Amino acid sequence: MNIAIVDDCLQDSRHLAQLLSNYCSVCSLSLQVSAFTHASDFLRSWKSGVFDLIFVDIFLDQDSDTATGIRLAEHIRREDTGCTIIFTTVSPDYALKSYSLKALDYLIKPISQEDFSLTMDYYLSMRTHRCSHYIEVKESRVMVKILVDTILYTDYFNHYIQIHLADRIIKTYMRFEEFSKLLLCYPQFISCYRNCIINLDKVIRLEKTSFVLTSGEHLPITRGLRLQIHQQYADYQFRKINGGL
Repeated sequence: MNIAIVDDCLQDSRHLAQLLSNYCSVCSLSLQVSAFTHASDFLRSWKSGVFDLIFVDIFLDQDSDTATGIRLAEHIRREDTGCTIIFTTVSPDYALKSYSLKALDYLIKPISQEDFSLTMDYYLSMRTHRCSHYIEVKESRVMVKILVDTILYTDYFNHYIQIHLADRIIKTYMRFEEFSKLLLCYPQFISCYRNCIINLDKVIRLEKTSFVLTSGEHLPITRGLRLQIHQQYADYQFRKINGGL
């Protein structure tokens, strides 16, 4: 696991790193931890997909009452909807806001090993669950397995299904109706226009006529179904934030 700790208090940062080390030692997990004392330091090293898990202190500037960590998380979420964010703080005041940013948890300092381990247990169970699902299709003459969580979207061209991943496109020869049954059984996938299926977990922004993906691509929304699709997206985000997925 590649983990970032963003906390301007060196003592708290070291304590969190020790909690991580203790947990991973017990669970026989390998990890790489990068610690940052300022949001600007983190942003210079960060890009979408770099970190699996990010711990963010809500009050990054100890001399200010401004929730700098919330602003940092908002920036992260605009670019990366897939990474997991956990807030650490001395105040319970921003708990509701944290869940609107799809934070996995909100840990109150001082953080005990027991509370930390419960959060990590939950994180690993969610990660294992999401990463274990895959579809299997034929590419050329070879059957390939594709983790559903890696799919940005799929479309249809010249009798081929095109499965768009972050680093390449997999093409498989099959009818769209047959292929759609493989993906539309998962709640994060919907059809946004004819013969196109989008992964809502890869959406960073919903505009009036299109979805904007983590890749920067814009996928149009069928005009006659815009209200319905907007509602589907809102419902999915609500269920996800409230733990219903």
